[in-house]
Amino acid sequence: MNLDLIQSTKNIIQLAEDVSKKKFQFVEKQDLAYFARVKPARKNMPFHLIYYKTEHNELINHLVVHECGHIIRMFAVPEENRLIPKTNNDTKRTSLTEIEGDINKISSSMPFNQLAQIVNMWYSGTVTQVTNQPPDLMIEKWIHDDYQDLRELQLQSIIKQHDESIVALSNRVARLTPRKIYEVSNVMNYCFFKYMGLYLNTNFLQPYWDFKYKRKGEELARITLDYKDDYLGDLEMINKWAEYLEITNWFAWTDFENVPPDYQNQF
Repeated sequence: MNLDLIQSTKNIIQLAEDVSKKKFQFVEKQDLAYFARVKPARKNMPFHLIYYKTEHNELINHLVVHECGHIIRMFAVPEENRLIPKTNNDTKRTSLTEIEGDINKISSSMPFNQLAQIVNMWYSGTVTQVTNQPPDLMIEKWIHDDYQDLRELQLQSIIKQHDESIVALSNRVARLTPRKIYEVSNVMNYCFFKYMGLYLNTNFLQPYWDFKYKRKGEELARITLDYKDDYLGDLEMINKWAEYLEITNWFAWTDFENVPPDYQNQF
């Protein structure tokens, strides 16, 4: 392993191994979109996998710890409660029906092949966001409260995430994005960064001052106050977010072990 991780990161990796009864294997992979990605082990896998780029900076500590947080939360509950989101042709068809009018408008200014690729990105990105951001909130709170030496790296990492997210507020993005996708994604970001600001004592909401859907962001934040801080609470809050945002039928739940045979090779 070529990763020079700080002691708290090593301790959290050990905690994840203890809870899950599986070790981690580190795999160098240059074409990752981020510095690191963690793939939790299924029954037929001997290790959890941490893929990482050779070229990275110290923020990799926060990324690895955050992903370990997901593993710790999931493996802390009985196996029958380890549900994960899934999508299929039916859920995708439902989402496309709801944004079909906007897609038709956008199609006049974009080649079909490019549009098809972007539509898939809109759909998968929205599902990933709604099924990850609620537990992300609890994991970041845990990191902040329990690992003081990670706070500065956490802040830098969240600032980077914030800078990337606020690009989606631009008028250009609004014009080229179906209204529902634009609204839902930015409402979730508003809620996420409202809580991140409270945890990290940082004003992340200034770019959202004139945000058209600010009221909805505040309402989602109010809903999030009622959070039971464990994996079952994650599932419950994800469903609450999806219900409020009216995207409940954009995904379904399946057993953690119910994955494709090539799961280990998917990115």
